[in-house]
Amino acid sequence: MAQGVAQRVIELVVELLDVNALIDRIDLNAVLARVDLNQVLDRVDLNQVLDRVDMDKLMAKVDINEIAGRIDIEALVKNTDLGALMASSSSTIVTEAVDLGRSHAVSMDDTLARWVSRLRRNHTGRAGPPELLNAQEES
Repeated sequence: MAQGVAQRVIELVVELLDVNALIDRIDLNAVLARVDLNQVLDRVDLNQVLDRVDMDKLMAKVDINEIAGRIDIEALVKNTDLGALMASSSSTIVTEAVDLGRSHAVSMDDTLARWVSRLRRNHTGRAGPPELLNAQEES
C-alpha cells in the first residue's frame, strides 16, 4: 500500500511539473562538460550519416579554386619524371611523323609511276612485286 501511495504521489508531481521551466534551470554547458564525446562518436555509424548527406549540395559549397591554389606546383613538377614523359611524348610524335612521311613517299612514288607510264604510253600500269605461286601450281 505504501508503494502504491508513493507511486501515485510521483505521478501527481510529474503531472504538475513544468518540464520547460525545469530545463530552463539546467546549466546545459555543465551537463555537456560531463559528456565524453569520444564515447558518443564511437556509437555513431558514419556510413549511415554519409548516406544522408546530399553530395551535390556539399560539392556546390566546395571552392575548387581554393583547393587548386593550395597545390604546390613546384613540388608536383619535382616529383614528376618530366624527362621520361617528354621522351615518351616526343618518341610518339617522331614515330607518327615518320609514318606520315612514309605514307606520303609511297603516294608520291605511285603518282610518279603513273605519270612515267603515261609518258611511255605503257598502259599496263606500274609493275608490282612478283606474284606468289599458288600451292597447286608449285606441285
